[in-house]
Amino acid sequence: MKKNKKSIYLFFLKMLLIFIGIDLVIMIVSSLFAASSMYAKYGPELITEIFYAVAILVVMLLFNNSYVFTEKKGKFWKSILYGAPMLLISIFNFGSNLINMKSFSFFNFVNVLALSIFVGIAEEFLCRGWLQNEFIERYSDDKKSVVKSIILASLVFGVMHIVNLGGQTLFETILQIINATALGMLLGSIYYKTKNIWSVIFLHSFYDFAIFLGEMNFVKDCTYTSPTTGVILVNCLTITIISVLWIFSALNVLNRTTFKDKKLSKKNNSLYSIIVVISFVLIFIPFEKLVPSYDKYEICYNYDTTEGLKYYQEYYPHYDYYYMNQINNISKFDADAFSNNMIEIIKEEEVLISLRRSDGGVNLKNENTTYEVKLDIEDIEDFELIENEDHYIIIIESLENESTIYYNKINKDDLRNSRDFIDFIASSFKKYYLPELGRIGYITVDNSNIKYPYFISVYGDEFIIKNESIYLIK
Repeated sequence: MKKNKKSIYLFFLKMLLIFIGIDLVIMIVSSLFAASSMYAKYGPELITEIFYAVAILVVMLLFNNSYVFTEKKGKFWKSILYGAPMLLISIFNFGSNLINMKSFSFFNFVNVLALSIFVGIAEEFLCRGWLQNEFIERYSDDKKSVVKSIILASLVFGVMHIVNLGGQTLFETILQIINATALGMLLGSIYYKTKNIWSVIFLHSFYDFAIFLGEMNFVKDCTYTSPTTGVILVNCLTITIISVLWIFSALNVLNRTTFKDKKLSKKNNSLYSIIVVISFVLIFIPFEKLVPSYDKYEICYNYDTTEGLKYYQEYYPHYDYYYMNQINNISKFDADAFSNNMIEIIKEEEVLISLRRSDGGVNLKNENTTYEVKLDIEDIEDFELIENEDHYIIIIESLENESTIYYNKINKDDLRNSRDFIDFIASSFKKYYLPELGRIGYITVDNSNIKYPYFISVYGDEFIIKNESIYLIK
C-alpha cells in the first residue's frame, strides 16, 4: 500500500525519535528481568534482545508492514547466496573459532546462539522490515530513491551501535558504526531484491554467532585500550577494506535488480565483482602483525577457575583511608670501651604508612616522616587495604579500561621509614584486567584467617587474586 509522500529527511528524524523512545522503554523493562539471567554469558543481553524483537514486531504491525511476511519472496537459499561474501566470512570465522575453542559449555553455547538469533530478528525487523520499507513507501520506488532509502536505513543500523560506547573506546565504536552501516547496505540490497526477510535474518544471525563463538569462553567480550598510531592506521585500513567489500557486494546485488524505472542491467557487473574478490582476499591479510604493540591493544577476559572453593565469607570494608603499621627491632653492635667486648644495642622503630584518598587520587604517606607520594593511577573508583598475618595487600580499582585492578603485596618485615621504600611501593603495582565491577573487597575461606582480594562484576561473575593470579570462582 502506497503511503503519503513526505520529506524523507523529516521522516528519518521521526524514525530516530521513535527508536530512541523504544530503546528507553526496552532498557527499563528488560532491566527488571535481567538480574535473573546475569550468570549466563550474555543473559541480560539476551533478555533485552527478546524484548526488542517483540517490540519491533508490534511496531511493524502498527505501521501496517505485515506484508513483510506475506509478500512473494525469493527462495530462501538462493536469497542467501546474494550475500556470498558475508556467508563465506561467517563460515571461516565459525570454523576457526570452533577449532580454537579451549573448552565447551553447552549452557553458554545455547545462550550465544539464542542471542545471535534474536539480535538478527530484532535488527532486521527494525532496519529492513520496518525502516527501509517505510522510507521506500513514503519516498519512491525508482532506483535512485530505493538506494537512498537503503542508505538511510543502513545509517540508522550503524548509529544504533553507538550504545556499545559504554564497553569500548570511541575509536572502536566509530569503526563499528562504519562497518555496520556498510554491512546494512548489503543486507538492505539483498532484502529489496528478494523480499525475503528470513534470508537477511539468517545472514545477520550467523555472522554474529560466528563472532560470538570465539568469545564464548571469555567471561565477557574482548575490550580495547587506547589505540596507538600504528593500531589506528591498521584498524582504519581493515575497516576500509571490509566496508568496500560490503558496499560493492551491495552494488553487485542492486545491479542485478529490476527497478520501477530501470530494467535489469549488467553494466559494471564485472568491475564490481573484481573489486569484491580483491577486497575479500585482502581482509585475510594479517595487517595487525605489522604493529608490534597490537596484541596489547586488545584485551580478552579469559581466566583459570578455582577448584573446591565452596564456603567463603565476603567482606567489604570500604574506608577512605587505611594504615600499614609495623614495629621493627633495629640492632647494631658497639665496642665496650673497657672490656673490648661487642655489646648489642637494640631499639624499636615504628613504621606507620597511610593509604588515603586525596584530590581525586590515592596517596601513600609515611606518618612519621610526613613524606607523601600520589600514586600514578588515573580514574580511581575504589581501593582496599587487606591485612594478613605477615603481609598487606593493596588493591585499587581504576576505570581506565572497564575495571583495571592495581595490586601490591607488601611483607610486613619489609616496612621501612625511608623515602625509597615509599617510592618503591608506588612504582611496583601489578596490573590486572577485569570486566566492569560492582564491588571489591576480600574473602576468607573455610574459617581460615587468610584473606584474598575479591571482586564481583556487574554481571555477577566472582573473582579472587590468589598466588598473584586472577581466578574466576565457579
